[in-house]
Amino acid sequence: MIRWLRAGGWTRLILPFWQRAPLNVRRRLIWLGSAKFLVGVAAVCVNPRGRVLVLEHRFHNEHPWGLPGGWLERGETPLACVVREVVEETGLQPEVLGVLWVDGDGEWVEICYLCRVPDAVPVIQLSEIKDYRWVDPASPGVALKPSQAQAVRVALSRLHEAAPGVAHVADWPRSP
Repeated sequence: MIRWLRAGGWTRLILPFWQRAPLNVRRRLIWLGSAKFLVGVAAVCVNPRGRVLVLEHRFHNEHPWGLPGGWLERGETPLACVVREVVEETGLQPEVLGVLWVDGDGEWVEICYLCRVPDAVPVIQLSEIKDYRWVDPASPGVALKPSQAQAVRVALSRLHEAAPGVAHVADWPRSP
């Protein structure tokens, strides 16, 4: 019997049940047997003058200055989460242009998006945010978390690819 199971017999035994199981049951079984990790998002928010928005977060001790962002809520997509977090933390309505950078360590994954935002004064969420700055992406002047600093560098590179010699987000191609 053991030899039969090792030879793939377990597949023949379980396959008929798996094929008849409803999709929600199969998804739940896969979820129970899969690794669990947190998913966070961050936004490189660029205004029409080519400046990047950085926030001083109250609860980030190691790197207080960072990009707008946060953790996904259950059932939320990363795209919906990044829009929600930017609106909640800044009051600005972002136009998401694409994914810039993905980082993680096996316990968490952070997805950094490139966003275009209006040239406006952010209304910061005082319960989580102390201050904000619009910074030059080439030299932000604040210490960002390494993954977010990399996302800003990638954004700067994309900015120059989209409009060589011109550092204005207004010149970037519109998302479809």
